[in-house]
Amino acid sequence: MLPAKFRLKDKKEFASVFRRGKVSSNDVLIMKYSPAGPDQLKIGFSAGSKLSKKSSERNKAKRWMREAVRLIIGRVKPGHKIIFSINSKFPYKQMDYTLVQEKIRDLLQEARLFK
Repeated sequence: MLPAKFRLKDKKEFASVFRRGKVSSNDVLIMKYSPAGPDQLKIGFSAGSKLSKKSSERNKAKRWMREAVRLIIGRVKPGHKIIFSINSKFPYKQMDYTLVQEKIRDLLQEARLFK
């Protein structure tokens, strides 16, 4: 589980990152990020109902994202609020944990948020 100090949970913070944040995406994930306090790092996860009508499948995708981020959280540069979202155009049946993990690293490196 992602430690509580790294979780982005407040609805207003989510909305501000969605509105004002920069976007980086690939075929599986969409990452939105915006600046935060100098030593602050907050990360949120989203999987919309367009991905799957089954909540169990959306929750599984969010668990995969949280676990992938938990393993690399020490290498992510602080000072940002980040939201990872599943691209609803990518078929859920082709998704697995290793693919999500690889794509999260790619997005962080592309945005230069990875040490």
